[in-house]
Amino acid sequence: MAEPARSGILGIMISRRQAEGAGLSGPPRAMPEDDFCRRLCAYGHTIGMLVFLFCASEAAAADSERIAGYRLQGDEWQAGSFPLPDVVYDRALPSSSAQARSFHEALNRLSRRKRYTLLNGSLPGKLDVYHALQQEPGLRRWLPETQPYEGAARLEALLERHPAGLFLKPSAGMHGKGALRLLADGDGWRIDGRDRHNRPLARRFADGSALGRWIDRFASAAPYLVQPCLELTDGEGRSFDVRALMQKDGEGRWRFTGAAVRRGSPGSVTANLHGGGTAVQAEEAFKTRYGDDGAATLVQRIRGASERYAAALEQHFGRLAELGLDFGLEPHGRLWLLEANAKPGRQSFDSDAETAELAVRRPIDYAMLLASRQRPVYPSTRIQRRYIQEVHP
Repeated sequence: MAEPARSGILGIMISRRQAEGAGLSGPPRAMPEDDFCRRLCAYGHTIGMLVFLFCASEAAAADSERIAGYRLQGDEWQAGSFPLPDVVYDRALPSSSAQARSFHEALNRLSRRKRYTLLNGSLPGKLDVYHALQQEPGLRRWLPETQPYEGAARLEALLERHPAGLFLKPSAGMHGKGALRLLADGDGWRIDGRDRHNRPLARRFADGSALGRWIDRFASAAPYLVQPCLELTDGEGRSFDVRALMQKDGEGRWRFTGAAVRRGSPGSVTANLHGGGTAVQAEEAFKTRYGDDGAATLVQRIRGASERYAAALEQHFGRLAELGLDFGLEPHGRLWLLEANAKPGRQSFDSDAETAELAVRRPIDYAMLLASRQRPVYPSTRIQRRYIQEVHP
């Protein structure tokens, strides 16, 4: 039986994963985000904080004092019963709106048994985030024009306005799934991108009506956004973007943890790692194209923009713990904010040991602050959340 920690108790809510080679009642050999969760637990142990994992079903079934979950013992995950957490770190990844609602209700039930602090806040869908940031005069210049997809009838007008092409993506997408690039191609149009299972796709249409019908069917399952197609490729013609990680530290202050360049696989329209992309530390990646001084200056620009966006997003959507900010960079150096994610992954920083370590330590340090009841207070002008933003590794 686990004992309460002197410095607080952190419960990490994860998505359910069946045991690999174990019975349904036994602990799994690996967890979602297994390496990240292991490092969180290990660092928590070194500073006297009890860190354990639990699923939504276990939160819903918790009694007034204990909750079932998993703790790292040596190199193995062990099932156990734990005191109710002071702080909850929500890393669960709902696969549908219905599952997202069930996760939310599970956390509500847990809060009725013990009042806890949620470590990480959330963001609404991409369009709501865009509209909020459009209200910030100093930040508009980094935002590409974004509007909801309203059917094929609007495509022709949009293509006339953006002859370089259009980029369509789900408002609540993740991992680049469902992203499409639409380009004029001779007397017709070409579409490439990824389907909802993250498989590459490519189609060509000679007829505008056929193109419109195909896109309407493809985008019928979820709300879509349309943006101009930006020139976001590296010197080899591969798609690339920059993932910046902003996190709260042990004093509740925003810190720039680091930045990594993600390069897509050949022919991919996105740079997501789940689509076969690779990642490297940003300043090193920039040196080959911009030189040492240019690379350092560019990282500082990304840092400055990230700090401003973190403050603005928190102002609009309430207290946050961390943000993954994805920037696009055109060849002439124009910077664009592509997405903001409140459940960022860490895989992009694996090649940078110092950044990877900070990325693990800062959530635990901030959880310690919240557990000690020394909570900073932030104003909130929350808007209605229509869609769910999820983790983007």
